[in-house]
Amino acid sequence: MRSALPALVATAAVAALAVLPAGASASTPVIPAKHRGKPVLTGTYQRLDGKPINLSRLRGRVVLVVNTASHCGFASQYGPLESLWRERRTKGVSVVGVPSNDFKQEYPSDLMVKRFCKRNFGVSFPMLRISKVTGAKAIPLFRGLASPSWSSQPQWNFNKYLVDTKGRPAMYFPSSEEPGSPAMTKAIDALLAERSA
Repeated sequence: MRSALPALVATAAVAALAVLPAGASASTPVIPAKHRGKPVLTGTYQRLDGKPINLSRLRGRVVLVVNTASHCGFASQYGPLESLWRERRTKGVSVVGVPSNDFKQEYPSDLMVKRFCKRNFGVSFPMLRISKVTGAKAIPLFRGLASPSWSSQPQWNFNKYLVDTKGRPAMYFPSSEEPGSPAMTKAIDALLAERSA
């Protein structure tokens, strides 16, 4: 049984974005390191194009993992996700999309998802094959992302999880949070700064 963290509080800076453990404040836009849990960037997965991706190779980078769905009202976020990837990948930021039909809004095949993302948004960041992201059959990546007591399994499409440079979950954002929002930018910058701390 997982031990509960001290009383969970939401701070003004991240209100409605994530539930933080006691001790977090507006000046700490990510979960404190001692509450981040175990590394989740492990294992090899298949991408939409069938090529393998070893997630452990992403360690040392700040990784934004997003569960996606082509027919979701939030699908327009593919554009900002691609912009984030293009603008910040040379600075140590990666984006990984994980299409899922858990909320009944995804195409039935990987090829259809790939075509939709490329044609409509020019997606070039890594996209895994259509996967389960909720419940007991969720892929290990998403079971790990949801395991810290401050986190959650996806409540809808386009939930966003920031992973620190050691491969640990470091922040959770709901579907409504835009990839380039000030709160997310601040969180990414804080995690990048940890590399030289």
